[in-house]
Amino acid sequence: MIKHQKPQTIQQFFKQFPNDAVCLEHITLVRYGDEPGCPKCKRQTKLHRVSSQRAYVCQWCGHHTYPCVGTPFESSRTHLTLWFYAIYLFTQTRRGVSAKELQRQLGVTYKCAWRMGHEIRKHMVSIGNKGWLSGDIEIDETYIGSKKEGKRGCEADGKTIVFEMLERAGSVKTEIVPNVATKTLQPLIAGNNIAQGSTIHTDEYRS
Repeated sequence: MIKHQKPQTIQQFFKQFPNDAVCLEHITLVRYGDEPGCPKCKRQTKLHRVSSQRAYVCQWCGHHTYPCVGTPFESSRTHLTLWFYAIYLFTQTRRGVSAKELQRQLGVTYKCAWRMGHEIRKHMVSIGNKGWLSGDIEIDETYIGSKKEGKRGCEADGKTIVFEMLERAGSVKTEIVPNVATKTLQPLIAGNNIAQGSTIHTDEYRS
């Protein structure tokens, strides 16, 4: 996995990802690296952009590579900049992002916003459970789901708690917290997630 600096502010985000072409280049770099190999001719190649599609072509054999296949963006016509901004919003909040908030922020329909949020959450869980994290690790929890009326407090409003572990400028892992009454999150840290000797950065939440 190619390591990238995570944008910290909205200004930094839009400077890093100003248009769809840059977003597609980022996806391609993360998925295939600096020196990709063509799956057809098996040679290292320079991928040349196909302007009319989200695709690149091998310089040797002309094979087309579609970086968005197998990602949440695969069958979506929504601009990649909007997808990336939605993901950015998810990384900036502990309590998740509702479909209504995505609709307001992105200027898309509620149906589109709901699908984007669903795909992002599903992808976060699917990529978050492979390998060990090491080095400087930031950990936090996020509450996902809608509130139940008449309830107060995160433990009573029916939300799912997702525990996130982020390797600085690297990989991320997520775990569903099965019991909202959990007193400590240490088993999730000490399990098959974070290597011994790593430095953990977190807030002052006691668990």
